[in-house]
Amino acid sequence: MESEPAVHDGAGQRLDRRRVLRAALGAGAGMVGGTMATQRGVAGARLAPRAARASAFQPPGPLVFALKADDQPKIQVLVDEYAAQHNVAIETAAFPQDVLYEKLNIALIAATGEYDVVSLDDPWMPLFGGGGFLRDLDALGGGEPLGGDADLVPELLALGRFPNQEGLRGVPWVGNVQVFVHRADVLAELGLTAPETWDDVLAAARAVADAKGASGPFGFGVRGMRGNPAATSFLPVLRGFGGDLFPAEGGFEPQLTTPAALEAIRLHLELATLTPPGVETVGHVEHGRNLTEGRIVQSGDVWPDQVAVAFDPAKSVVAGALTVGGEPAQPGIRPATMTGNWLLGIPETSVQPERALAFVRWFTAPAQQRRLLLEQGVPPTRASVFRDEEATERLPFLPALLDAARDAVPRPRTQHYPNVEEIVGRLLAEAIAGTIPGEAAMRQANAEIRALMVREGELEE
Repeated sequence: MESEPAVHDGAGQRLDRRRVLRAALGAGAGMVGGTMATQRGVAGARLAPRAARASAFQPPGPLVFALKADDQPKIQVLVDEYAAQHNVAIETAAFPQDVLYEKLNIALIAATGEYDVVSLDDPWMPLFGGGGFLRDLDALGGGEPLGGDADLVPELLALGRFPNQEGLRGVPWVGNVQVFVHRADVLAELGLTAPETWDDVLAAARAVADAKGASGPFGFGVRGMRGNPAATSFLPVLRGFGGDLFPAEGGFEPQLTTPAALEAIRLHLELATLTPPGVETVGHVEHGRNLTEGRIVQSGDVWPDQVAVAFDPAKSVVAGALTVGGEPAQPGIRPATMTGNWLLGIPETSVQPERALAFVRWFTAPAQQRRLLLEQGVPPTRASVFRDEEATERLPFLPALLDAARDAVPRPRTQHYPNVEEIVGRLLAEAIAGTIPGEAAMRQANAEIRALMVREGELEE
């Protein structure tokens, strides 16, 4: 008998289809449904699959678009325009990111047919795309294959394909890449040039600390908050030393006790001592505020939404003083930025996939990408939009983002990444807070990740 696909809860426990469905029933019974107008909001799951209710004699129902709650206001004008132009009803089902992940686990894996279009964080693609829960967009037809669209940045488009699997399961619409930012004015004042290696970064951070003292600005900025923030801040340093969470050649033997990883954690923890006070509570919002308020001079964990605000003179005291580029790397190591894209996919259980694909094509086309960039600050995934004359005049950092996108490397492509990230982010946060030595944190993380991969059948005891 074929085994059922599995998903995982935050504690790393294996969840089979039956447990997921039970969770869906329990959650749905306690929730109050949202409005049935354009935006559904945080509504309970429809427990009867839409496919079971569909009939050839009934008009098609609304397209249901599941996405992250803070993206919904950015895209609603476009959704309303498409609905009016094409006489299509579209409901948006908006959830906080962690809730969206749980909802998609239930809807896609339990095959409820709840959604027609879904927005997915790129680390989720191995589970939902690799697990066969999303349709191959190119196989649906309806025009030129999206997978062959040369205007979509190839490194970002590749995120929609799970390794070694044919077919395009998602098309990127938010072109997030992690970049390194430094204040050229402060470094020039100290007689320093732009850092190229992580040793250069540390030397510059020390020089800033010596020159500026406790009043700041501070030499570096990291996110030390437990979970995704701490893990994501560390990955560019780890990769800049030639390390990673898993082997570059493939496989799932964790690599956090290698010499490269131990060197990286030592440098990272020293950098954490050269940040503004309270680093252990710094998440994305706080880190962006530290940048725009001029409290940090360098950071390797900056994202396009933060760059856009930092370059806006009305919102930032450092506009005009920042330089954006790729991540540093030690001598002999190839620099690599990291992706944080969001993609649109169509669930296998959608009852109207052709209509969903028509919307996805329209929404990810150059005209809509350009509007999202200029009106909402959403980073594009198309080279033509990165190079748009008006856009580059208003947002002069766009060429650097395009360069970074072309060097981009995703987080490890495994359906277990959310659990791996939780382990790394928890222990890194403890190390940054000083409750566990850095090397001990790496060794414990390595052991926990290995145990996870053994439980999931990826490694042998």
